[in-house]
Amino acid sequence: MFQRLVFSFSVLSLSIAAAQAADLNTPRLSSIDNFRDIAGTTTVYSTANDGTMRAGVFYRSNAITPSAADLATLNSLGITAVYDLRTPSEIAATPDTLLNGALYSNIDIIGAGTSGANITNISITSAASAIAMMQDTNRDFVRNAGMRSQFSLLFNELAGADGAALFHCTAGKDRTGWTAAVLLSIAGVDSATIMSNYLATNDYTAARVAATLAAMPPSMAAVYAPLLGVDASYLQAGLDQVTAQYGSMDNYLKQGLGLSQETIYVLRAKMVDYNSLPGQAGLLGNAAAGAQLLQQLQNSKLSGTYSAYNYYLQSAIDAGNLGGVESTVGGQVHADAASYLLRQSALIDQAAAPYASGTDLKIGQYRLWTTALAGYLGTDGSSHAASSNEHSQGTMVGLTQRFSEQLSAHGGFGYSRGTVGGAGGEADTDLTFFTVGARFAPDGLEQGLFVDADASAGWLDYDSKRELGGGLGTAKGDSHGNLSGATLALGYRLPVSGMILEPSLGVRVSHLDLSGFQEKGSELALDVDGIQETRRSAVANLNASFAAIGVGAWQLVPGVQVGYEHVLGDHQVDSQGHLLGLDIEQRAAFDNRDQFTGGVNLMANLGALSVGAEVGASGGGDSHGFSGGLKASYLF
Repeated sequence: MFQRLVFSFSVLSLSIAAAQAADLNTPRLSSIDNFRDIAGTTTVYSTANDGTMRAGVFYRSNAITPSAADLATLNSLGITAVYDLRTPSEIAATPDTLLNGALYSNIDIIGAGTSGANITNISITSAASAIAMMQDTNRDFVRNAGMRSQFSLLFNELAGADGAALFHCTAGKDRTGWTAAVLLSIAGVDSATIMSNYLATNDYTAARVAATLAAMPPSMAAVYAPLLGVDASYLQAGLDQVTAQYGSMDNYLKQGLGLSQETIYVLRAKMVDYNSLPGQAGLLGNAAAGAQLLQQLQNSKLSGTYSAYNYYLQSAIDAGNLGGVESTVGGQVHADAASYLLRQSALIDQAAAPYASGTDLKIGQYRLWTTALAGYLGTDGSSHAASSNEHSQGTMVGLTQRFSEQLSAHGGFGYSRGTVGGAGGEADTDLTFFTVGARFAPDGLEQGLFVDADASAGWLDYDSKRELGGGLGTAKGDSHGNLSGATLALGYRLPVSGMILEPSLGVRVSHLDLSGFQEKGSELALDVDGIQETRRSAVANLNASFAAIGVGAWQLVPGVQVGYEHVLGDHQVDSQGHLLGLDIEQRAAFDNRDQFTGGVNLMANLGALSVGAEVGASGGGDSHGFSGGLKASYLF
């Protein structure tokens, strides 16, 4: 009969994938024989959606009249709230012994019922009438408005309890049994196990019931025996009433008892630990780390409370989908931003390159120049990270001077604003920098072997925000730091039939030092570690400039550049975050050891004035992008 009840939100389906049940060592109390943990009898119960009941959350019992030894045991269990479901007359006859540090509340399930029902004071004349009365009592738990209001109060109180809670009536089997059955239904325990838990009262109280019946005349014992124990038909009568009156347990909870979805989720999270989350087993990389964090947070202060996290996670379990939060929760954007910044020194070198050599200057001359730069790079992402995109724009002003036949030098300062997006986050990086460099050629700058040295350093202002999704809000953070880089290259300048070729090989080192910070604005805001990363690369470039083409008074000089960069050592960039004592690491989406660039430029010269533009493209691995810039200079 028990299987006739259909639960609307599948809380009674047995999870095939549930972890092997753990032993449950709830103490047996000789003076309170029906005391037990609702999580199980000898082992903890498994639940739907690969869940396992938590021990030590909710206890059930008969009246609390312990021996000294049992009282000491009860006081050791961390029980902070006791809910006595009895009538005032029952309490007066057998008052509870109060537990140390536990708040005592009386929620009179029967006496407050509008039907006036009182199973503590009813005359019966046969075993059949006793059975009928017990079945009808369980129906009243559902159909009686007064009882429903008291159960509503009880479940709301249990949801708000801070610590372990104990609920009980006189025998711990009817009012208490119905309460336990509803809680186990909310938890997602299967129907057969719920019934088994209900019937366990007969085992726990067998000795006491046998002694009570033995003290009665046989005819009286036959009549009263159904009142001293439980029968499957009792609980089933209440469950059938749920189906008849509300259609489902979910409707009984929400319409009959007036419980909110939030309260149901709080109760479920208090009782159940999910061994895995929906889709977690198939996740990789950053998403897997995010899902693990979401799973581990089940044992934090955010779980089993009226928190946004608790509502999100329980909703995700019901939906069978984490909703993308597994990718946003870890703060991948911080790793993406660090990766982007470590590549900025290369962009600074590239922007200054047309004016870095000084080969177009005579000894003592200098050129004042400015360049505006913009670029985009998108990374499609891979199994370890969500996709990212990078936008940059800025400007730089500099001066190049030739000191001798063999030596020129340049210096400049500029500003670059970067926007990095990835995994639901966005980071703005404002970099104010200066750059210096020099070229030395033993046989003269116009031809032959040369050495280029460039260095840059800047101050960084960092702001980020992450839209976590799932109703979890926006986590915002800000920090500051510094960025530096240096490049040393050996090249050869070779004029050949209408063009000049400059192949070069070198090394580049970039270092980022970003201070740690605490995000705000979300329960899942991270404490982000400072990021200290150094990137070392081997670089190869080939620049080609062609003979000037006269167009009226102007001289047009086209050029081509190609480049290759290979990261030495560890090429992956990570960020580290912390939340409520839990750690999470995220890897940047840009994960290329090798990067290729190519571009064309066109300079137009009119006397001392020069203007021009360049466009380029880059690619490597899962990344692709483009860049461009406008340039102007004046020769003095």
